[in-house]
Amino acid sequence: MNLKTQIVNRTKALSTLDKCYNKDIDCLKGSGLPAESDKHYMKKAEICKNLLNDNHSFVTEAKFKNNLGRADVYDITDNIIYEVVKSEKEESLWKKSLKYPVDLKVVYCED
Repeated sequence: MNLKTQIVNRTKALSTLDKCYNKDIDCLKGSGLPAESDKHYMKKAEICKNLLNDNHSFVTEAKFKNNLGRADVYDITDNIIYEVVKSEKEESLWKKSLKYPVDLKVVYCED
């Protein structure tokens, strides 16, 4: 992907976010205990590290406009959401995938 395409993709991705989240690019954030376990946070860190190694940019705890949800990790280079789950039901994930403005990839967090 050339630089111009990357810039266009990133700008488009950032336009889907609530304005207060546009400045937190490539920063690992958590939602804190008890909402987020250490294992959940570490899985997000692993995803972010892999994205950085692949020269991708991301936003964590990305809040979308119009109350469309909050994503664990939003890859703004390829416009993909990574949702870390442990015991979430398939129906809940399906509802999220319909609500989010971009593709959803589920990453399971094991004990």
